Amino acid sequence: MIKRDELIKFIYKTIGEEWLQKALVKDELANGVQVLGDEKVNKVALGTSLTEDFLKEVERVGSNFGIFHHGFDVRTYKSRYPLFSQKRLRLIFENKMTVMGFHYTLDAHPTLGNNAVIIRELGAQLKESLFEEWGYTATFPKPMMIKELSDRCAKLFEHDVFAVFSGPEKVTTIGVVSGAGKPYGEHLAEMEEKGVQLFITGEPSESVPHKMKESGINYFACGHYATEVFGVQELGKVIKAEFKDKLEVEFIDIPNPI
Repeated sequence: MIKRDELIKFIYKTIGEEWLQKALVKDELANGVQVLGDEKVNKVALGTSLTEDFLKEVERVGSNFGIFHHGFDVRTYKSRYPLFSQKRLRLIFENKMTVMGFHYTLDAHPTLGNNAVIIRELGAQLKESLFEEWGYTATFPKPMMIKELSDRCAKLFEHDVFAVFSGPEKVTTIGVVSGAGKPYGEHLAEMEEKGVQLFITGEPSESVPHKMKESGINYFACGHYATEVFGVQELGKVIKAEFKDKLEVEFIDIPNPI
């Protein structure tokens, strides 16, 4: 068990002031503390999205500190909380839980972020920012067959990916934007300028396969949830390495097919 404020301070230091400041400009979602709970922390629960199912599981495993990629959605309708928000708030307060959300920061961070981890797991090397600094381009040491990359992605994301083979059969440069990386004209122009031969993202969109095909770029849509389980787990590894036996850290998987 450790002090809550000590843990929060360490997490902010790990993320880094540069990325927290960028998030203030780029993101309307949480990148920091949303709710303060007990002053002592016994266990950290990591999750992609804060949901009622997740919070019930947190209660079961006895955690009072949650770190999420998609934190609590504080938006109201005419100053009223809809029922789903009320259910989530009730569980948060009943369990005296601290809630931290890191949206932009755990997409864009060059070592902890979802995109950086995906790039490493695929065997590529991060190169430069992409998609208004939400993602990255990356290069492989040698050209990779596109079908092999499809297989690697299926293994990494634990399901078959939606693939549009509309670019080169051998790929050296990829672009990775986890989650809802639906490219508009400016993003496609940026990919063309930066030599992206394969674009990997989470959610598909009806118009995007046609745009990618006509742009001559391969396209993999691998699932919003599936592409965003990595950042919180990477942060959790750093927390565990720092506090060791003083603190339990657990990733709670609440699968979402989207």
